[in-house]
Amino acid sequence: MTSEKIIPLSNIEIAVFALFVLGGWQTRIHTEDIAIKCFELAPTKFSWIKYKQYPDLMTAWYALGDAEKTKNGRLVIGESERKKSKSTIGGWRLSDEGIKWIESNKDRIESSLTKTTSPTNRLQEDRRLKVLIKSGAFAKFLENDQRSNISYTEFVESIVCTVNTERNTVFERLEQLYSVGTVLRQKTVLEYLDFCRSKFLNKM
Repeated sequence: MTSEKIIPLSNIEIAVFALFVLGGWQTRIHTEDIAIKCFELAPTKFSWIKYKQYPDLMTAWYALGDAEKTKNGRLVIGESERKKSKSTIGGWRLSDEGIKWIESNKDRIESSLTKTTSPTNRLQEDRRLKVLIKSGAFAKFLENDQRSNISYTEFVESIVCTVNTERNTVFERLEQLYSVGTVLRQKTVLEYLDFCRSKFLNKM
């Protein structure tokens, strides 16, 4: 009888790490994609009971739901795609707390999983950052800081949106870029996004 490797990680830890690997620090990731990645990382924990060759979606979904709870650090933000509506987007991404947690625990988790991984979707996030950094709104912020006279149109264009983009989408895009800036340690980008969040989104 072949013994199974015991992975000294909780389901929450594996699910949050899987979300990170899939690029959840800069965009929302579908629950099913996270379930597949969890299964790849820890098949004994994220498989069906009888048919162990199949990934268990519900195990991943419960782990993500637990990771979102305040008592567990609120490491992720999101909801099942089945709950998607006009006011919710569906899918999952890392919260600011989740990004900090990854930075503190990444080496330990990789060691436990005996896998070396790196986040995906770098090209997409680099393009968005480049648009922001080259924007007129960001240039104004660099020159005038908190006194910058930036219009709403200039702000949304800097994060690859338009004046007709729904507020939820604008907020989501800003939060995605904030996560990217946090991971890449772009201090001025984070200051700019904080400024825009306070000026435009917190008052809407």
